[in-house]
Order: sequence, then C-alpha cells, then structure tokens
Amino acid sequence: MPNLNQITLRYVKVGPYSSWFSICQDGYSLNNAPVPGIDNSEVLARINEFQPLISADGNYQNEILKNVFNIGLKKAEAKPLWITPNSIRRHRFTTEDKGRKRAAATSMGSIDYTLHRQFAGLVNKGNAHKLKFANKYGLLKCQAVHNLVFRNPNTGKQVQMGESLLWWQEEITDLASCLKLWDMVVSEDKELKDIVLWHRDGIVLRLEEGDVQLVRRSNMNLLTRWNKGDTKGPALYYLSLVSNKRLANALTPGISASDEPNEVCVYPDSLLSAIWFMFVLEVSGNIRLVKCDVCGDYFSSQDPRAQFCSTRCRMRNYRKSAARKSKRRR
Repeated sequence: MPNLNQITLRYVKVGPYSSWFSICQDGYSLNNAPVPGIDNSEVLARINEFQPLISADGNYQNEILKNVFNIGLKKAEAKPLWITPNSIRRHRFTTEDKGRKRAAATSMGSIDYTLHRQFAGLVNKGNAHKLKFANKYGLLKCQAVHNLVFRNPNTGKQVQMGESLLWWQEEITDLASCLKLWDMVVSEDKELKDIVLWHRDGIVLRLEEGDVQLVRRSNMNLLTRWNKGDTKGPALYYLSLVSNKRLANALTPGISASDEPNEVCVYPDSLLSAIWFMFVLEVSGNIRLVKCDVCGDYFSSQDPRAQFCSTRCRMRNYRKSAARKSKRRR
C-alpha cells in the first residue's frame, strides 16, 4: 500500500525560470549606483510610487533599502558596487525559429546542472568572474521593480536597476559553505567531527560564518534520530533545513509544453531558486556530479566510469600519460 503522504516523482526536469527570459541582451557592468546616472533619491521615489513600502518608523526609504536594494545584506551601512544591465533590451526565447517549430523549453538544454557549483566557485574570485556569470545567466532575482525604466537626463539613455554585488557575495558564501559541508559528508571526511560538535545541551555546527545551534534544549527530541557522536546525520539535517528555507514558495510544478506533454517540470521563480534547486538535486541523488581529473570542473554524468568533462580534457590526459610513458622508456 503506497504512502499517500509521500509521492515519488521520477524524471522530473527543471523548467524555464522567469529570470532566464529577461537576460540583458547587451550584458551587464559594474557601477557605483543601482541605476547608473540617476540620483538615488529619484530612484527611491519611483520605487515607492510603483510599489509603496512603509516601515514601522514610517520611513519608506528604509523599507526600500531593506526589501529592494539590500535584500539579505548583513552590512546595511556598506556602499557596494552594483551589477547593472547595460540596456533595457532583453533576450526573448520564442517557440519558432526560421519556420521550424522549437519549444521554448529547448532553450533550457543549455542549462548546466552544475549551475550551483559554478556559482559557489565564485567565492574566492574577483568581481570580473561574478560579472561574467551575470552576463551568462542574468540577475539572481528579477522583481517587479526591476522592470522600471529610468531615463538618464544627460544622455537620454534608458536604464534599469541592478543588484548589489555585496549581496551576491553573501549568497555565494552561503552556498559555498553548504557545498563544502556536503562534500565532507560524501567523502566521509574525518574533519567533520570538528564541525559537528555534540555537547550536553545539544549539537552545534561550527561553520566558517559562525556557530549554528542545530539542537538545543527546546528540540532535544531530535537527538533520538542519531547515535551519539554521529556527524553525518546532523550535517544532512542542517542542509535540508537551509535548502527548504531557500526554496519555500519558490518552485511551481507543471506539465512541460514541449513535444512530450507527459514530462513533469519544476519551475523555479528566479535564477537564485534554480541554483538552490540544483543543489537539492545533487544532495538528493537525482543528479550525479563528477569532478574532471584534468580541469577540475564538475560535470553531470550517470556513468560511474566517467573521469573527464569533455573530449578535450580526455585528449589532454592521454597526451600527458603518453609523455610520461615515453619519458620513462627513455
């Protein structure tokens, strides 16, 4: 008798997310203001007119800075750089191309299931790499206010809002921390015992960004799930909590509009949601990622013998191996 409270879906695909259809056609650039060439007070006024926001103290500017400009910022007083679109022209994927039918979802064939690995890999890289990621995939969250068009009074050029680079770094750091913990669980790293700490009042996770009290006196019943001293169970439980929080109300299931109408798709509401959904797919085992022995990049493969992400890397490895054998013979 199947459990009606839990249904397992197989072959679930990732559908197009909304921000994928609004990538700036002319790319992105780094600026000192959220809207290049426009005074911030004018930007705040336009946003408040479009989407009224009033904070507890009656100051709409504080609420806008919190909910629009500085979403998730831990350093509210900071003045970060901004990733801003270079024009108001956007990529648009259509269902037809030169008379040949092509489903819009086929554009998603270029979506790499290593998207979360690419994003987390920016943690120790410079702003140029983050900008390159934005030029390829777009902004992390396209809100309604990002559709506002501002006209530069000096040049007459139309521009739109961007996103804080400081917020990008925080999101990258959070995901990189989760991926590091997941990799330690998979590899059964002995250092995991230095991160998952048991004590008489519960369990603490000692992460790079600070300690997390996973189990405390208020939820001591969780300790019955694991044997005392277990590190893998609490680590996976923490990853599930973070992922569930990130994807709450962010995924919409539906039937694909492609030639195979029986396919079930999950549609993330933003690029950031798609990134975290890729992470969940890896942790749940729905996708298998392998690290290339040559370039170090991750790629998706169900073949347990896979070692290289491309023919180029395979040939590079072959040439190096042949050179080593030739050197030994000499």
